[in-house]
Amino acid sequence: MENGLVVKSNNLIRARYNLTLNEQRIILYSVSLLDREKKDFDIVRFQVSDLTRLLDTTGERYTEFRNIAKGLMSKALTINTKESELVTSWLSSMEYIRDEGIVELEFSKKLIPYLLQLQEKFTRYELKNILSLQNKYSIRVYELLKSWEYKKKPKEIFLEDLRKYLGIGEDEYLRFSNFENRVLKVTRDEINQYTDLNINYEKLKTGRRITSIRFFIEPKDIEKEIYIDYLKKTYSVKEMQRKMGLGELKLSAEQIMTVYERAVKKAGDEDINLFEYIRLNYLKIKDKARNPYSYLLEALDYDYASAIGQINLDYYLHGGGGND
Repeated sequence: MENGLVVKSNNLIRARYNLTLNEQRIILYSVSLLDREKKDFDIVRFQVSDLTRLLDTTGERYTEFRNIAKGLMSKALTINTKESELVTSWLSSMEYIRDEGIVELEFSKKLIPYLLQLQEKFTRYELKNILSLQNKYSIRVYELLKSWEYKKKPKEIFLEDLRKYLGIGEDEYLRFSNFENRVLKVTRDEINQYTDLNINYEKLKTGRRITSIRFFIEPKDIEKEIYIDYLKKTYSVKEMQRKMGLGELKLSAEQIMTVYERAVKKAGDEDINLFEYIRLNYLKIKDKARNPYSYLLEALDYDYASAIGQINLDYYLHGGGGND
């Protein structure tokens, strides 16, 4: 199950719908079982016993699954393209073969262009990336950001559009603080912990009102992850913040680690003191930024202080090095 590959048209990823966590898991598991080279859908067959890890079941697996499948049969999704607006259902049928404990699902024929024989503008990821996500919005946000990952730059999205993509009703999370706590922060933390992406976000205002979210998306580097784990065991977060010269800022442990990760990424193969790299870039922007944290991340990405050259010159003149 974990090794399954989910492949979806970007138009389908950006479709508008509202599914529960388990409904999304069923759909994505079924998508991973499709023969994507065919011109038409096969019926997807799997054992109910295979659903143990997939679903957060509270009772008999089939009873739980039947209720989920019925819910999927009645829920619509809206796909917008340049040519049309399509409103369809996910499934055209669901059948349970009692004696064999087998479930058969058939996708709606209208979804063929968005799931089969995809040649361009599609996104793929391993099923295991979403299996541990516990918030229904985390899967949607992960897919959206995964579809933008290749651009290798921050992605801005209007808050109103994001709410629609996630199927959030007009009467839900009316206060932005509620939306941030129940959606943005939870999904960020889950995606960073369980998937192949590291993400963060910045709130953008028009006047006094927050109108857009800027997402920062990075693929995880396994070697870097191992190094970061080592770093966490070697230094306290407070000590790291002091070495970075950021003691005056109120930053969370996660933000401190994000700052360090940005420095690691920028340094690449350069053998430089990363704490000093961060310190010099912070000094460069500290008096110019309303939001020092966000501006610092940008400064680290582009080395506004030309810190790498300064550190290398200092190393050459005085010797030393390392990241202590």
